[in-house]
Amino acid sequence: MTIDQPRGIPKTIEVYKRSIHRLPNQHSLTPLLENRIYSLKAGYAGETYVDNFLKQIPFSKHYAILKDLHLPISDSSYLQLDTIILTPKYLALLEIKNIRGKISFQRNPEQLIREIDGETTAFKCPEQQIIRHAQKLTFLLNSLKIQLPVKSFIVFASTKTIVIQPPKLVKAVMGCDIATSINSLHILPDVLSANKFKHLLNYLTLHATEFIPKPLSHIHPLDLQDIKKGLLCGKCFQFVEGNCPSCGTLKKIMQHDGLEDWFYLYKETISNKECMEFLNLKDKHAASYLLRNSRLFPINNTKSRYYVIQKK
Repeated sequence: MTIDQPRGIPKTIEVYKRSIHRLPNQHSLTPLLENRIYSLKAGYAGETYVDNFLKQIPFSKHYAILKDLHLPISDSSYLQLDTIILTPKYLALLEIKNIRGKISFQRNPEQLIREIDGETTAFKCPEQQIIRHAQKLTFLLNSLKIQLPVKSFIVFASTKTIVIQPPKLVKAVMGCDIATSINSLHILPDVLSANKFKHLLNYLTLHATEFIPKPLSHIHPLDLQDIKKGLLCGKCFQFVEGNCPSCGTLKKIMQHDGLEDWFYLYKETISNKECMEFLNLKDKHAASYLLRNSRLFPINNTKSRYYVIQKK
């Protein structure tokens, strides 16, 4: 059994692009969204760059490469992983960073320090991040009664990364050299039978959920009155009343996009009234129909009913 999942463009990029057009001109959140879009695009470019080198690895009969895996561990804990490589011999975690400039892994406190063009910037430490991921994954494997070595790598996608001070506990490699590092693991003995390998792979894929970030209003000041209402075409970025007259995007697509905008921008729940008012729907029946036919989960069976995203 072999699986090499395709890597999709992060949905957050498209939602944040629309979100900018739902905010007033020169809103304080706009620069943050623009920076976030830039960062997401850079991260996606780095991940796809590394994916090309993973294709060069001569894996054995059974392997799986899973990408952008969001995996709940408990009600309050989850894993958000760039790339997992699963074989009967090991499970490898790849934390991919697309960072230019001179970087150092600073200790006490743990930070990643980047210097470029005379400017110094501090980032969260990817070494600590992947260590936490490995611990959570080991906990999950133990709960499944599976003993499998977990190997961790911090992978730098940019050829313009200069590592001044490397991490101490996790191996750091350049994207172009990841095949060599993974190949070195193939001398390990098989730990999982074909059936156990399939069982673990099925568990990971079946329990994976969609990652939805916290609404921006939970992190930054954002008043509902600041958010422009109605149907917004995600291609032309103009507000319309029906199908987009410029590009032909269907009304129902923009309605579902509008629900995403609500959850990403403002709130983790939505009621019939909120839906009707936010998307300028004609009445509560139109809102009810849309909510029932969206990938949402209803809470309560009375007039106090509201909906949340069903992430599976």
